[in-house]
Order: sequence, then structure tokens, then C-alpha cells
Amino acid sequence: MNKPAAIWMFLLIGLLTVAVYFPGLSGDYMFDDTSNLLNNKALDVESLAAHELASAAFSSHAGTLQRPVSMLSFALNRYFFGIDPYSHKVVNLLIHLLTGYGLFILSRLLLRSYRQYRDPQFSPAIATWLPMVVAGLWLIHPLNLTSVLYILQRMTRLAALFRVFCLCLYVVARRRMLTGRHGLSWILAGLLQFGGLAILSKENGALLPLFMLVIEMTLFRFRNAAGATDKTITAFFLLTVALPAVMVTLLLVFRPETFLNYSGRGFTLSERLLTEGRVLVFYLKMIIMPSIQELGLYHDDFSISRGLLDPPATLYSLLFLGGLLLLALLMLGRRPLISLGIFWFFIGHSLESSIFPLEIAHEHRNYLADYGILLALSSALAQAPLRRLAPVIQTAMPLVFMLLLSYTTWLRSEQWSDNINHAVYEALHHPQSHRAVFAAGRIYARLALEGQPDAEALAFEHLASASRLDQTGIIADVTMVKLGYLLNRSPDPAWFKTILHKLANYPVTPSDISSLQDLADCLGETCKVPD
Repeated sequence: MNKPAAIWMFLLIGLLTVAVYFPGLSGDYMFDDTSNLLNNKALDVESLAAHELASAAFSSHAGTLQRPVSMLSFALNRYFFGIDPYSHKVVNLLIHLLTGYGLFILSRLLLRSYRQYRDPQFSPAIATWLPMVVAGLWLIHPLNLTSVLYILQRMTRLAALFRVFCLCLYVVARRRMLTGRHGLSWILAGLLQFGGLAILSKENGALLPLFMLVIEMTLFRFRNAAGATDKTITAFFLLTVALPAVMVTLLLVFRPETFLNYSGRGFTLSERLLTEGRVLVFYLKMIIMPSIQELGLYHDDFSISRGLLDPPATLYSLLFLGGLLLLALLMLGRRPLISLGIFWFFIGHSLESSIFPLEIAHEHRNYLADYGILLALSSALAQAPLRRLAPVIQTAMPLVFMLLLSYTTWLRSEQWSDNINHAVYEALHHPQSHRAVFAAGRIYARLALEGQPDAEALAFEHLASASRLDQTGIIADVTMVKLGYLLNRSPDPAWFKTILHKLANYPVTPSDISSLQDLADCLGETCKVPD
């Protein structure tokens, strides 16, 4: 396949991406979209005046830096196209397509550099079509759907977009430096501009120097045009990677409460680290063999590992991940593209799947990390000693895999097109997820209030189940109380006892406070809560 043909094929994959995502564009706000976007009055800018835009940009309570670039994009989205979720999802899809194109360019640069500096015998034909395959698989992969159709995750997409642009600039700059031309200013400009935009979109933009490091380590090996160690590049990584790593380590040692406050979580630091081993293996499984039954918006049903053998899969997962890292180290000399892909995956998860007290699992954490695994697998297939079967397997396998991924993504997109069907489907396949079950209960509650008699029993059934699954939070219990009053049905006294028990014995979360506020707003009107 020549270069123009590969480009046209990639454009066709872009159209395929639009087609499989099109049903989901008609979906609604969901999960944290409501509290962070729909009910955020600061995003209702009436003009493009600086003070209004600044107020909107810093209206988020998520993240240390408040993610002003992402919030500004939501404000502009609402200003030009209104509050309807459709336009927000369309913009999200456009960002996804642009990021996919950036990964296509980055893949071409990486393959060109690999062929020039690591393996001159590498097939030019493979170097031409492999970027199209890797970027195409990433674009239509169902694991990335949550990041596109879940509106709030534009934060993740923008951070990924700016990182990819910066990495393209880094590879171009290093190629210039290896021909004796100046390139450091390009690297610094990219890091300050695109890197700054990435970190102001979402905090994981700070991982950018680590992605640069793994590209340097696998492809350019810290060399200059003469083949000696490039002191400038070495100093660059000492300042951008080593120094920050030392500072963060010191902060964690002497002020651990700054980042490691687990008081509001149902697990400890050690339990989170043990559990994340199983989570990463789950992510890898979903990248290679995505299952529509296991994929979902909510993964709060992921059980906590209480020890190395509790459950035994904890130890097996950690051994597997250790073996994968060892493989990456062993492949540095022989198959650096495989090493690059594996290290890329781990770097992509080094912030959100490590020591910090975040929730256990979310699909959107793979949005850029999964590119590494797709690159490693595709390059391994491309370089496999298949002899006569090589043309058939190397062409047929990516095509079949792409069609299977497209079909799975389209099915998920269809589910996301309607909030009722989506909620019911999530609860069906994640019956131990209190969020999924609660979302279904809330949907049935709305239908019951709209006069559908069959929905009333289903609403209370799902809400009661959500209350049992969520042993610390009161949102499901308060919802049952409000629904009972709204339906002129006497609330069960046990609901109030459960609320009081949870408030008395567990830390009060922002969700609990919001629930109590809802109940307070209802007092004196519909709700006649006992003293």
C-alpha cells in the first residue's frame, strides 16, 4: 500500500468512526454531567467578555487546577450552540477524530524514525500501512466510547489531543537534532504551549514528559548527530522528569496527607494498589478482547483486593504485569516498538491507576493509554516471521479486528442513544454496581411519575437494591423517600433508619450532602419528613 492509499484508507476509517458513533450523539447528559455541566450556571455566558469567560473557566471543582481549558470549551459550546447535549457530543466526536488524526501522524513519525535509526531493513510497505491500522483501531475501539459520549470526559480528550500534538512536535524536533539542526526550541515551545494546554485541560497532562522519555528511550536513545550521548537531551529529562519525580517523592514522604487522603474511601492505599493490578489486567483484556457485557459507564462493582491472595487473582495479575514490564525491557534492543507500546500503556496509567485516592476503575483512563497496546500488538504482528502467510494474516487480521471493534462500538453507541435503554442495560450487566442500579431506579422513578404504573414497583425495587449495594451512601434512600411522597405513598420508616445509620457511621460525602439538600428543598412542600 502506497502513502496516498494509506491516507485515503485512514479517511475512510474516519467516516466509519462517524457512522458507528452517530446513534449515540442523540443521547442525554448522564452521571456527573448534570452536576458539573447542566447545573453549572457559570457556563451560561451571555457574552464573550473576559470576566464572564474567566468565571466559566474556573467554575469547576474538579482537579487541583480546576481544568479551565476544558471548562472554557463547555462555556463556548453552550454560548454558540445552546445547552442541548447533541452539540456537546458532536464537538466531542470532532475532538476524537482530530486526536485520531494526530495519532496517525505520530505513528508515521515513529515508524519512520524506527526504520531510520533502529531497523533500516524494516519494510517500507509496513511502515506505510501500520500507522493507518494503529490509529484506525484506536479511533473505532469501543473502550474509547465512554470518553466520547460521556460529555464531561471532554477533559480527558482535550488533554490527550494536546499531548499528541506535542509528541508529534517532539519527534520532529529530535529528527532535526539528529541531522545536526537545532530542535530544542521546538521541544520547549511544544512543552510550554501544548503541554500547558494539556495540564489545564486535565491534570494527567503532566505525564507528557514521561511519554517523551519512553519515545527517547526506545527510538532515539539519547543520541546526537555524531552518535554520542546528547547532553542537552539528557539535561532536558533531568529537569522535566527526574527533578519533578524527586520533588513529588519528598512531598509524599513528608506531607503524605496532601495527596494520600483516603478518609472518604472504602479502601486503603495498599488495598488500592493491590486492586489496581487486577484493574490493569481487566483494561488489557478489554483492549484486546472487548466484551460489551463487561464494558460500561460504571465500574464501582469492581471488588477490592484485601490481600495478595484475597482474591488469588490479585497475585496472578501482579505477576502478569511484572512479566509484561520485563518483556518490555527485554525487547528494548530487538523490538523497540513493542517496548514503546508496553511502556506507553503503563505511563498512561501511572497517575490515575496508582497511589492516589481516586475511584478504582473508569474506562476513560484508557483513552490514550490503549494506543500503546494497539501499537505493540500491531507491530508484533507486522514483524512476525509468518513467511508465505504473512500478506494474508497481516492484512486480514487487522481488517477483521477493525470490523469487530466497529460493530461492538456501534452496539454501545445504540445503547447510549436512549437514557432509558442505557440505564436498564447497565443495571442488567452490572447488577453489583450501585450506580448502575440506582441510575435504572431513577429512570423508572421518572416513568412512574409520568404515569406509567408498571414502573413504580421497578423503581422501588432498583432503588432498594442500590441502597443495599451502597452501604455508606444515602442517595438511593433519599430518592425512595422523595418518590414515596411524590406518589402519595407513605414512606417506609426503615428508609429513615437506614439514612440515619449511614450518616452516623460513615463519612459524609458530597453526594450525601447533595441528597440532604434535595430532601431539605422538599420539606414544607411535598415531603413531610418526621422530626
